[in-house]
Amino acid sequence: MTSHSDSAPVLIVGGSLVGLSAAVFLAHHGVRCTLVERHPGTSIHPRAVGYYPRTGELLRQAGVEDAAVREAAGFATHRTRAGVTSLAGDVLFSKEELEGDDELADLTPSRLLLLPQDRLEPLLRDRAVELGADLRFGTELLSLAEDPDGVTAVLGDGAGGTSTFRSSYLVACDGPRSRVREALKVPRQGRGILSRHVSIAFAADLRPVLGERRYSVVHVKNPQVTGILVHDDTLTGGTLIVGYRPEDGESLEDFTDARCAELVGAAIGAPGVAVTIRSRFPWDMAEQVAEGFVHGRVLLAGDAAHVVPPTGGYGANTGIADAHNLAWKLALVVDGVAGAGLVETYDAERRPVAVYTAEQGSLQLAVRSGSATPEQQAAAADAVTVTTGQAYRSAAVVEDPGAAALPVASDPRALRGAPGTRAPHVVLARGGEPLSTLDLFGRDFVLLVGERGGEWISAAVAVSAELGLKLTARRVVSGGGGGAGTLADPDGRWAESYGGLRPDGAVLVRPDGFVAWRSAGADPEGEETAALTGVLRKVLGRE
Repeated sequence: MTSHSDSAPVLIVGGSLVGLSAAVFLAHHGVRCTLVERHPGTSIHPRAVGYYPRTGELLRQAGVEDAAVREAAGFATHRTRAGVTSLAGDVLFSKEELEGDDELADLTPSRLLLLPQDRLEPLLRDRAVELGADLRFGTELLSLAEDPDGVTAVLGDGAGGTSTFRSSYLVACDGPRSRVREALKVPRQGRGILSRHVSIAFAADLRPVLGERRYSVVHVKNPQVTGILVHDDTLTGGTLIVGYRPEDGESLEDFTDARCAELVGAAIGAPGVAVTIRSRFPWDMAEQVAEGFVHGRVLLAGDAAHVVPPTGGYGANTGIADAHNLAWKLALVVDGVAGAGLVETYDAERRPVAVYTAEQGSLQLAVRSGSATPEQQAAAADAVTVTTGQAYRSAAVVEDPGAAALPVASDPRALRGAPGTRAPHVVLARGGEPLSTLDLFGRDFVLLVGERGGEWISAAVAVSAELGLKLTARRVVSGGGGGAGTLADPDGRWAESYGGLRPDGAVLVRPDGFVAWRSAGADPEGEETAALTGVLRKVLGRE
């Protein structure tokens, strides 16, 4: 029986990593949102573990990065990927494959984070609540009906009670078996399910076995077990991932506590270590991408939109970036500042990235298994390129006149602030204190102008008032000078990093930190206000 009705501009279905990220980012932009999750709380299983620096940048914008870095401190030395017969046995190979923070300092102020999902999700939950998001665990989506103005959902409270919920948009973050995607009958493309696995979370005292060694990932192979083991920073537990083959008669029912403890014990390889099984989590390794992320007022994100092979650790990072891309667009549309077409650019921007990233996960699988062809080895990109070198082509980007189309991803150091790419990190100074350009972005549009770009600043003030848009203009001056409201460029890197701008040039950066447009110098017609108005009308879908 329906008990009551409720509403919010955005309803998020699914309260795992991507759903919680969506709630954080939406609330960060001031959007009232409600999240429903059928489970009673955040994940009890470690699941995803690694988050690349670009994800750290997104968490930084929303005020979560510092807490995540503190929580991840114990994993700072877990940088080695190894192959072993068991943790107590022979080491077959050992590789320091993760770039250190110093090697990335020119690219980003953030760092790689190793932190199990069950420890990151509570941080996201707390931040979402702090920002005003309405989180409803133990609440399930039962059905939905879409119309031109929004979505009406029926929710169940787990005790037999139901309610209706009205929202302008629904964001489906309900995982690879998404009921929302299935209800919409959205097909998926890709290689499909590649293999089936079970992640076994366990407690065991690994300190006598590991000694001074610390691993990010361990590949275990012996006559009793073949799998991947990840240990936590306390050295008192971890996760073992093993495969099973239904076609050979194997099933999930075979993974009893006793069987799981036997497998974990074989992976540890020290008979005296007691093992307690905490939980099991079945999952499919797959390469699948939905044929469309935008379906009227329903939007797919995370695993509901794409399933990425875990090799390379791209899945969670891609899903969090989905939520980040979508949040600012929904905020402007809900506020009436942008046209509904801005939301459509979510598909144009994120779906090609998802297809590319899923393919990269499969390529990494082939490379690491030793089965890759020379062509596959050449096509496999490094993690920084995959996660930070993405390029968008959509109506929310005004490309440089005559510029060749960029690939979906490339070396971010070579992109130099091209429209549709992540704005480069450059260390500037404000009030004598160092400041990354990335810390200027994350909430509103930002116009950065050269030291002789006064006409662009005047244009920004006029356009902001005309369009009802929050637009911050900042002048960047060479050297260490500059007065109030200006940013100093002590190393003289800013103009070149953003494509060789002249002192009268300008670059417009979107709230997600991607470049929307740039002008190498003053407007050729001397009409900076008209030029900037036209750009923003296009980006906002108000033409």
